[in-house]
Amino acid sequence: MNGLSKEQKEIAKQLMESYFQSQVGGNMMQNRAVYNQKPGEIMVLYFISMNVKDDSPGLMVSEISGKLNVTSPTVSQHINSLEAQELVERHADPADRRVVRIQLSDKGKKHIQRINEARLNMFVGLVKHLGEEESLLFAEMMRNASDYMLKQQEIYIRNMMSNE
Repeated sequence: MNGLSKEQKEIAKQLMESYFQSQVGGNMMQNRAVYNQKPGEIMVLYFISMNVKDDSPGLMVSEISGKLNVTSPTVSQHINSLEAQELVERHADPADRRVVRIQLSDKGKKHIQRINEARLNMFVGLVKHLGEEESLLFAEMMRNASDYMLKQQEIYIRNMMSNE
């Protein structure tokens, strides 16, 4: 923070606070408060929905855990809960019966569709609240901020790895 003016530090503090407030508020709305599910369960459901096509045999727990950077036992707990809610199904792999594959059930597909519609409605409301011009500006600024944060994260990880 060397070389920053008092005003720049105050603006950075406000940005940080509003960023974390939006993250907490958004996660609460999307997950437990509305859908009565753990954030990890929704994350697993989304990952499966985005990565398993109807003609696919599904994903293995190890594939899900590897891509989400979460341990296999944690993913298994989420899968067990989602299976009990009848949102996912386990199937033996047709090529190797020892391998278990995970897919969304029909109920799970409808559930994801309802979540997506609710999220879209929330953002339609935001567009009405902010107006079209400010919404487009906000979307552009969020993309720019996200790109910046990802680059900073990559730099941080490279620095950590080079220091080991």
